[in-house]
Parts: sequence; C-alpha cells; structure tokens
Amino acid sequence: MSGQKFTVQSDSPLLKYLYSIFPGQSKTGVKNMLAKGQVLVNGECKTAFDQPLFRGDEIVILPKGISIARATKADAKEEVERSGVKIVFEDPDYLVVDKPSGLLTVSTAKGSAAKSGKREPTLYALLNNYVKVNARMQRKEDLISGVTPDRSTAKVWIVHRIDRGTSGLVVFAKNERAKEILQSRWKELLIERTYIAYTEDKFENEKGAVQSWLVENPKSLKVYSSPVEVPEGKLSITHYKVLGYCNTRQGTYTKVEFSLITGRKNQIRVHCADIGHPIAGDKKYGAVTDPIRRLALHAASLVFRNPVSGKVVRCHSDLPDAFSRFGI
Repeated sequence: MSGQKFTVQSDSPLLKYLYSIFPGQSKTGVKNMLAKGQVLVNGECKTAFDQPLFRGDEIVILPKGISIARATKADAKEEVERSGVKIVFEDPDYLVVDKPSGLLTVSTAKGSAAKSGKREPTLYALLNNYVKVNARMQRKEDLISGVTPDRSTAKVWIVHRIDRGTSGLVVFAKNERAKEILQSRWKELLIERTYIAYTEDKFENEKGAVQSWLVENPKSLKVYSSPVEVPEGKLSITHYKVLGYCNTRQGTYTKVEFSLITGRKNQIRVHCADIGHPIAGDKKYGAVTDPIRRLALHAASLVFRNPVSGKVVRCHSDLPDAFSRFGI
C-alpha cells in the first residue's frame, strides 16, 4: 500500500490523532486529508472527524493522486447505479449486473433511434465507460505506487444478453480471452440459470418442458417456432415449474420458474406463447393484458463456474417491486 503508515498507540478520535502526527501542518490541511479520502483506518477510507481509533489500529495516509483516483472509481460506480443497474459480482475477468426493464443490453443497427442518428442508452455503453474509468484510475494508482501499470485495452465483451423488457442478471467479460472461454464452454460451466415470469391464465401442468426449433424473421425481428426441424431453425428447450396462481382485476396469472437448456433469442417468450400462456405484457407474442406496464419476465438466478479462477459464482436478483402487484 503506497502512503505514510502509522500504528495508533492509544485510543483517540481520528482528527485529534491526525493533529498529533502532523503537528507542522495547518488544521485546515489536516481536515482536507479526511475530506479528500486520503485517510485509511485498517484499510477502509474514513472521513468522519470523530471516528474512534483504538490502540493497534493501522492508519495509512494516501497520496492525493491515489485518493482522487479512488474517488473517481466510486463516482463511476455511482453513475452505473443511478441508471438503475446493480453490480452483483465483479472480479478481474467478469461482471455480473442486474439490469432494469426498459434498458437495451446493446444497441441494434435497426430501429427508430438508429434511423434518427440518436444514441440510445445501453447497458453495454454504461459498463464500458465504467471499466474504462476504473482502468485509467488504476493505472494512475500504480504509477504513483511505483507499480508497472496494466496498459491493455479496457472494455467489456458481451457473454449473453436479455431482452429490453426483461430485467435481471446479465454477464459481461472484462477481456476477450475471458469472453471466449466462457462462451465456448457455456454449457459445461453453467450450473443454474432461472427466470421468473407471470403468464396469462392457469397452466394445465405443474411442471414440464417445451421443445421447438426457433427462427427469427430478419425483417420483423420476431421469432417463430416450429415443432419440427426447419432450415436455419435452432433447437430450443425450456423447462418450467409452476410456483403459484393469482387472480387480479385483469385476469388469472401463473407464476412460473423457467430453466433453460438452450439460450435463444426470445426463447421463453415464444415457448410461453406456444403453450397458450403468453407472458403478461408481451403483446409481441400474444398477451392481451399488461398489468404491470412492462414484460413480466425476470432473470432471477445465475450460477456458473468461473473458468479463469475455478470458483463457482452464485448470483441472485430479487423480483422487481412491480411484480408485487400480482400478490404472489
């Protein structure tokens, strides 16, 4: 750790202790150390004047450049969170985030925004900026600390994506090698991937599976399903388990947990329509109700083995507040 290090010899409020170890500095200058995040107590940044210190505590006074770099990193994370995105997991190779409904995972070449020339906010752009700021600030910290900085390209790579209307967990890689490894071994490394949805009407069976071949129409961007193999069709298998039923003013709904064997575009949405129970709010695939003013589909859990570290990553996302209107 770069910076001046001290071991507290007797109990004291933090500011009083700082005055004692920097007798030659003005009180304003010492207070500024706290305000600028330069003071670490046992490895944690502290800014309160009355923070209690105890004999044996370790104090580190960071150089101004490092404290500024860390504050900038914190600001970048806050910007992500202000957009409604939560960072659920992060290590040197991967990011798992909780995406809100309505936010595109990545921009598309088609659509009104593209035609008008306007850039629509995307999860990819938001996270790309986040990792670039973090990498730039880390290089600054390393240079100040005398460490050779990592000057490799900082960006995120998409491992998989979810629809704009779907909320929940999405994985990004922080380098191309990590992306290629996870994607190429996805079936082997994926331990669990579940979605929760509220579908129209009552399911006839408590559990089951839907299998079909999915084909996307390049003009309408709608995905079509065939019970038999067709040219360019991709085999898709979705398992489901009913979690409960509810009645609202708009009708009866089934709360369902889905687990994917394959991960095709719109797969759950199309398969729900196939069995006559479109997801609430999904007018594209036949829903006639929209009780929560959004697609009632949420990527709730994701468990996979990190191919770089070998550790199992377990991520969970609670159902958004809007789903509470269903009552179950």
